Amino acid sequence: MIRSHVDLGTLPLRFNPPDNWRTPHPRWISLYQGFQPDPGWKPYVDAPDIPDSWPWWEENGTAWYSFFRGLAPLPARALGNWFSLSALGLFAIMVSPFALTGWLIGLGGVLGLTLLIVGIRGVVRTVRKQSAMPSDPLDAIRDWAEVRREAYFQESYREARAFDPEELTMDEFVRGQLAIWWGEKTEDAAS
Repeated sequence: MIRSHVDLGTLPLRFNPPDNWRTPHPRWISLYQGFQPDPGWKPYVDAPDIPDSWPWWEENGTAWYSFFRGLAPLPARALGNWFSLSALGLFAIMVSPFALTGWLIGLGGVLGLTLLIVGIRGVVRTVRKQSAMPSDPLDAIRDWAEVRREAYFQESYREARAFDPEELTMDEFVRGQLAIWWGEKTEDAAS
C-alpha cells in the first residue's frame, strides 16, 4: 500500500527547504520528488520569500545511484551478444553451401537467416532502448514521482469517499492533503 511509512533515505532526492521555512511532511517529499515550483511559489501563507534560483533538491547519497541503477541501459555485453548472434547467422549462411550437402544446405541457410534476423532485431532494440533514456535525470525522477503521486491521491481519495461519500471533490481533497503536509492543518482536522 502506498500509505506505508516513508523512508526518506531511500528516495533519490533530498528536499532542501529555504531557511525559516517549515519542513514538509515526508509524504510530500516522497510524492513530489524533483518538483520545480514557479518563481514566488509559497506552499503556505506565511512562507518567507526566497530567491528564484533556490536549489530545491539535492542528490540523496547512494539512494540516487540505486534509483538510476534500475533505469540504466543494458550493459555493453548485451549489444555484443546480439552482434555475435548476427555474425553466427551470417557465418551459417556463408558456410552452409560449402560444408553441407543436399537439403541440409537449405536448412543451414534458413537457420543462418533466422539467427541473422533475430540478432539484428536485438541490436536495434538494444540501441533504441539505450537512446530512449531521459537525458535529464531529474526528468526521470519527476515522471516517477508523478505516477506515484497520481496513484496515491486516487487511492486516498477513493478511501475518503468510501468513508464519507459527499465529503470533498478531488481538488479539495488534494488541497487539504497539501495543507496538512505543510503544517496548515492538523491531521485530526482531515480525518
